[in-house]
Amino acid sequence: MFVVMSDSHYDREVIKSIKEKYQNTASHIFHCGDSELPSSDEIWKGITVVAGNCDYDDGYPEYVLKEVEGKNVLITHGHLFYVGLGLEHYSYFAEEKEADIALFGHIHRPVVQKINHTVYVNPGSVAQPRGEYDIKMYAVIEIEEEQYNISYHNLQHEPIPELQFKL
Repeated sequence: MFVVMSDSHYDREVIKSIKEKYQNTASHIFHCGDSELPSSDEIWKGITVVAGNCDYDDGYPEYVLKEVEGKNVLITHGHLFYVGLGLEHYSYFAEEKEADIALFGHIHRPVVQKINHTVYVNPGSVAQPRGEYDIKMYAVIEIEEEQYNISYHNLQHEPIPELQFKL
C-alpha cells in the first residue's frame, strides 16, 4: 500500500498529518508537486516529491521513476505534459518509461484511468480542490496481484465512498 498526495500549496501541516498517519504502514509516500516548500525541508524525509509549476526550488526533480511493490511507479506534476488537456502527452512518456502506474497532480481533481497497461492516478489536492469534488483529498493505492485498488480519502483519513476504484 502506498499513499499519493499533491498540490498542498504551502500547507506543511497537511503533509505532516498524512505522513504521520502512514509512515509506519505505507511502503511509500509520494507528493506530486506544488508544495511551495523548500526542497531541503525535513518533511520530505521518507517522501518522494517532484517539482510543480509553483515550486521554484531547483532541488526538486521534474519526474521520478521508482520501483514500489514490484511495480514501476512514475511520478511527475503534469504541467510539462499538459495534463489539463488530457493524458495523451503523459501517456507517451509513461509508456517510454515502462510505467505500471503514472502519478500526476496539477489539475487538483481526482483521476483514475487505465491506458494500455498503465494506470494513471491524480490524487486530487490536499489544499485547493477543483471540479466536481470540493473535498480536500489524497489517494491510497493497494496492489493485489494484478488488481489496483485506488481509494480516495479526506483529510480526516476517511474513505470517500464515491471515489473507490478497482482496476
